[in-house]
Amino acid sequence: MDTDEFSEMARVVFAARISDTLKADLGARNSRYGNEDDWLRGVLKFLKRIIEDPGAYVAYWNLEEEDGVNAAMMREIALELSRRAKERCDPL
Repeated sequence: MDTDEFSEMARVVFAARISDTLKADLGARNSRYGNEDDWLRGVLKFLKRIIEDPGAYVAYWNLEEEDGVNAAMMREIALELSRRAKERCDPL
């Protein structure tokens, strides 16, 4: 799926205050899905895992040292992105 086809809301999700690593992680997921709603649902599942254990994501990518992003910040970022994705995503 080409990100050029994304709606303005999806672009807002991309442009939110997140680390470059998380931006790349979210963007790379677009190749797994055929349309924006499927991508948003996949993003929601991914963000749920981060929300449940943000420290694991931060530690895996060494984000605290590399980007100055700690687990609490990552959780807040993931919560905000999740909220925005839910607003845009059509229910199944």
